[in-house]
Amino acid sequence: MSNSAVVGGGFLDSASRFVRHAWERRVHKERFIVSGKTEYQRLCGDDIMEVRYYPHQDVDAFRLDDQVVVPTQTRHRVPVLLVPPLGVYGWIYDLMAERSWVRFLNAQGFDVYLVDWGAPQRHHASELTLENYVNQWMSTAVEAVQKHSGQPQISLVGYCMGGLLCLLYAGAHGQQGEGQGQIKNLVTIASPLDFHANHFYGKLMAMASSGARNLGGKPLARWRKQLAPEKFHVPGDVLSVLFKLTNPFAGVVSYFDLVRNLSDRDYVKVHLTTHEWFNNMVDYPGATVQRLVFDFCIGNALASGRVKLGDKTADLTRIKSNYLAFAGKTDTIVSIRAARKGMELLASTDKAFKVVPGGHAGVFAGGRAKEHTWALTAQWLAERS
Repeated sequence: MSNSAVVGGGFLDSASRFVRHAWERRVHKERFIVSGKTEYQRLCGDDIMEVRYYPHQDVDAFRLDDQVVVPTQTRHRVPVLLVPPLGVYGWIYDLMAERSWVRFLNAQGFDVYLVDWGAPQRHHASELTLENYVNQWMSTAVEAVQKHSGQPQISLVGYCMGGLLCLLYAGAHGQQGEGQGQIKNLVTIASPLDFHANHFYGKLMAMASSGARNLGGKPLARWRKQLAPEKFHVPGDVLSVLFKLTNPFAGVVSYFDLVRNLSDRDYVKVHLTTHEWFNNMVDYPGATVQRLVFDFCIGNALASGRVKLGDKTADLTRIKSNYLAFAGKTDTIVSIRAARKGMELLASTDKAFKVVPGGHAGVFAGGRAKEHTWALTAQWLAERS
């Protein structure tokens, strides 16, 4: 067979796959979505929230991205509870088989649990408050992990808002008992504790805060009372657009990369699964958004170290848990300064702050996250578990 025939056959095969994948992507996109495939056991739930346990499943070596992971026979005593942010599904910790926090931590010898916040609807706008997430659902999740694992102390790993929920829980509930209390280790990834230290919008919030103080705070308080939580409810599709607007150019480049590699089925799977995270966001409940806007963004309450949560007060300055915080070097949403604030606030004697490659999503699940954020987290936890 001539070289021209081989080349022609290869071109036709590639063109055929290109057309087939383009059609399938439009009609049966779910065939390309491979998130949340790791088996788990449901331990308990409350309304839309549920707590999951991921049994150890990998015995043989497997690939995560371009690296081979060999499961260890060591079993660490302290279990790990993964806490996702609001506005997304819990499967971001199990994005795909080759990019899964769950599989990676399991392979490192940890018992892995996850709290999934579910998909709020508009009727949850006034029901799902910050108090509900911290005082009720985080407490339920921690108790479920303690009961199932038989361990009185656990580790919390939270991404973005999930990290803030971990800190608020630790500050309000987690220090019960001697020493470090229920939370032995605390890891936050791209979690802003000083909202005014964030990028452009942080400066805007600081100006709004200054203006409110100059007016005595009364107009802002009056406006807050007049607006119902339903007014702040953010639908998932709106949240997706807002997230993409933080880096619109990346979306354009990503689309052209998809078109260029449309004949490669594995590439299409990775691309569409990763983008399902941003294209299929869930509603952000209005009562919680209202609290974030007035108390965290404008009031910058977290930076003070104390946040009132119903009949509880989350006092971050009392947290003695071992503490590891990450910030993304090119994160356009959470600045390094905003994420570093916990180093000043927490009373932990064992604490560390790491700046790693990646933007807001990349620092957590990007192509280089495994060798930086994941590996550092696993090593740090192993030494303290």
